[in-house]
Amino acid sequence: MTSGGSLKNNFIANVSGAFWNIGEFTFGGGSSYREFVFGASFSNGTQPEVTLGTVNIGSDGARAEIHFGGDVAGICVATVGDIAGQNMTMNDSACMKYLTVTGDFNIYGDSIVQMNVWNEDASAVHSENTPDIAIDGVVRMTPSSDGKLPTLNLLNRVATISWNEYKAAPGATDTFIKVGGLDGRGNLSNNSQTLDASTVKLIFTNKDDCDFSGTFTENRSDSIKTVMSVKMAGENGKRQIIRADSAFTGTVEVESGVLIIHSTAALGKLTMTGGGFGGIESGVSVSGAEWFGGDIVFHNTETYFGGLADKITIDGTFTKSAEGKIGVDFSGLDASGLIDEGNNVFDLITANALEGSFSWVGNTLTVTFSQVPEPAAVAALIGALALGVAAWKRRRG
Repeated sequence: MTSGGSLKNNFIANVSGAFWNIGEFTFGGGSSYREFVFGASFSNGTQPEVTLGTVNIGSDGARAEIHFGGDVAGICVATVGDIAGQNMTMNDSACMKYLTVTGDFNIYGDSIVQMNVWNEDASAVHSENTPDIAIDGVVRMTPSSDGKLPTLNLLNRVATISWNEYKAAPGATDTFIKVGGLDGRGNLSNNSQTLDASTVKLIFTNKDDCDFSGTFTENRSDSIKTVMSVKMAGENGKRQIIRADSAFTGTVEVESGVLIIHSTAALGKLTMTGGGFGGIESGVSVSGAEWFGGDIVFHNTETYFGGLADKITIDGTFTKSAEGKIGVDFSGLDASGLIDEGNNVFDLITANALEGSFSWVGNTLTVTFSQVPEPAAVAALIGALALGVAAWKRRRG
């Protein structure tokens, strides 16, 4: 399916039980402002369930904005102007029920993609296992030739909606979005202007290594109260790297795969049950951390030769809640040059407090690289640590 056309195009469902199964979907935009509303519905009862193949949004020199689903809930209590809490039916603006993309989701240049996918059926399940949006491939964001960055708003609800249980509005609030990775350079954000706090959970299921830079934020403000959470559930150790200065206050979970992320301000609490976690671009900060399994990964080995590691800063308590050793993976670092230069002591992790079977001197984990008697052998010695953490050097083969 390919769309260009006039200033605004609308593809709206108006029959119950609508299911749209479309192959490749392309919206290239145009030389002037063009907006495309795809998969909205006239009411809760006509929400479409949509499956697409590969998605292509935008083109060089074009301007495009597309809404997957409308921009509000279908039948809700809304605030319009100075009138709060009135019952309203938002014709042609209700959500899409579910969105599945079986291929990659490509966004190019001066484009904005707005998502509003939510099954209004009160009996519908919203969870990681039944996500509202499932993109099997990679979300790939590419700047235009003149440097304009594409934008993806995970949620876009511009009419202010109250989700209080005692009002005639959707009762549940959390939205679950699975993607097979985020790659390229662009803006990932949120524009859900709800009266009550809600959560959008972004779950990475990478089958490929991905590397993203640009903006990665929940976009919190007085009018935008949605909290973003991130979970890494990649396959076979695949890595999701986020070089953007991440700004979200929801939780960070690592179950499988490897999440390498940057932030200057503290993200929410980190919980590790497997996989790997680490910082990049000078490190990452979290409000607290709890470990059940998995490795701490130091991905960018070049930083050591600049005198710093990509340190993990834990503003609150670091809790070790399981037996076993926390692996520290130096990701193929050849430390012999560090020893020759004498730059061989680095802070790796610092926490405000420790809880569990740690034996640190103070609350900072350091590493020292030193020569050992065997020819050309280098040892990584974890300083200020006796129990609970093991470190080793892995060489890529």
